[in-house]
This record gives sequence, structure tokens and C-alpha cells, in this order.
Amino acid sequence: MFGLNQKINIKKYPYPYIIIENFFEEKFYKNLKNNFPKEEEFKLQPNKVNRMHFDTSFGDDLYNKLIINSPEYKKLHQYIYSKDFIKKYLNDFKEDIQSEIKLKNLDDIFEYKIVEEALEKNKIFNKVDIQSSHKENCNLYSRIDLGMGKKGYGLINGGKGIHVDNSQRLISMIFYLGGFTKIKGGEFRVWEKINNDMKLFEIVKLKENLMIISLQNNISFHDVNPVTEIDGTRNAFYMAISSNTKIWKNLEDSNFNKNFNKNRYISKGKNKINFIIKKIYKKIFK
Repeated sequence: MFGLNQKINIKKYPYPYIIIENFFEEKFYKNLKNNFPKEEEFKLQPNKVNRMHFDTSFGDDLYNKLIINSPEYKKLHQYIYSKDFIKKYLNDFKEDIQSEIKLKNLDDIFEYKIVEEALEKNKIFNKVDIQSSHKENCNLYSRIDLGMGKKGYGLINGGKGIHVDNSQRLISMIFYLGGFTKIKGGEFRVWEKINNDMKLFEIVKLKENLMIISLQNNISFHDVNPVTEIDGTRNAFYMAISSNTKIWKNLEDSNFNKNFNKNRYISKGKNKINFIIKKIYKKIFK
């Protein structure tokens, strides 16, 4: 399944990420590309994910038919929803994860249970969903979405600008399968925080059979260069390793975090409300 001639570029700054060319073996990749759903197939079902213009994931009729009819997609699905998949990427980022745990930026996710099932069905958990989870049942789980981006991708979806992923996200992955003959924009961009401003650090060009894997720590700022012109569609897989509870340290309420890290900061107003609720609770039950 995996390419024997992978070209691996490991980055540690401004946050840990890995770029891998020739990720899948050539024949396997071509079958994934050729069997990727057509736009008209995506249009036949509602988009429950809304990461891209069209998305499908485990539980959708389109996705389920795909893993039944395509040996390659079935094999990919079985791997993504396996302990081996999660353990591999925990190991690849082991030192970085241990460093974040030591700095108390991250819960000790090595104590979490790994589950081989799709916990995040039909929608992407947001910080409201995650805050309702219970620490005593902490799990790590995986996910894959297949999707298409069109003109405007990166503005109306795709994170809508510079951001860090949701607070339950540990590792994120994006894999490219082409789909277009001409495109302007659509590249993955890495941003560096300097004081209270952003500086473009790297632009990763769109290339078939290319995988980008990143540890989603609190400074893993990234975005999609908005697509301004395209002939065809920008086809991709989005994959992730997440927890069913918030794992990253809350960030302070600041204008910077409101603009660039809206998925992880906690507003002062909310902290005040929580404080009042706790105070009332103590008075009632003391």
C-alpha cells in the first residue's frame, strides 16, 4: 500500500509537521485516484461535514458503497480505523508529544484508550461538544473524510483563514489526489507567530500523492491559500487522530487568539460565568 520511494521531510519549526511525497505505492494510488467519487455523486447526498465544498465519511451511503466496491478504499478504511494507524503516528511525534505533556500544554494522551471505531460521525465535534465529555472515559480515535474543494475554498470553508484545529485534535493529515487541470491557490500554508502577528513560513505546493501530517499543538497555525481559479476540483483526504475530550491547554482571552486560535481560547466572560455557577453550587451543597 505504501510507496517504497517515499521522500520524507521532517519539520520541527514553527511546529512539528511532516511532508511525504510518493506516499502510496503507484498502482495503489492510481486506483484511489480513479475511484475517487465524482462531483455528481457527492451532490446526491447532504454534506454533513462542510470541511470542503463536498465531503463524505464513514456512515454516508457514498462512503460505504466506496469501501464495498473498491479494494483500495476498503484497505485504506481498515487501516485508518485501526490501532496500528494511531500508534504509528503517536510514535512518529512521540518526542514532540512528550515535550508538550511535560510543559503541561497537553494531557497525557499516552494514558488514553485507543478505540477502533468512528466516534465522530455525521459532524465534526466542536469545543462545546468536547467540554461535555467525561475525563474518566478518555479515548483516542481516528477519522477520514474524502472531499472536493472548488473556487472559494479556503475562504468559505477549509478553516476560513489562519487557524489551529479544534481542541480535541492531536494530529491532522491532508492528502492530495489532484482532480484539476489548472488551479490558482489551494496550497497548504504554514504560519509562524511572531509577537502578536503572523508571518508566512512555508507554502506547500499541491502535488499528487503528497501527504502533510502535523501535530496540532497550540501554535500549529495553518491555512489554505484560497482557490481563486480552478478547472476541475481539488480532491483530498482529511485524516485525524483526536480525543473525545479536550486535550490542549486553554488559551487566554486575547484579540490574537480570537482572530487566529478561536477553536481553543476561552473567553473571560465564560470563565466568569463558570466561576459564579461553581460558587452557587458550593453554597447550595456545602
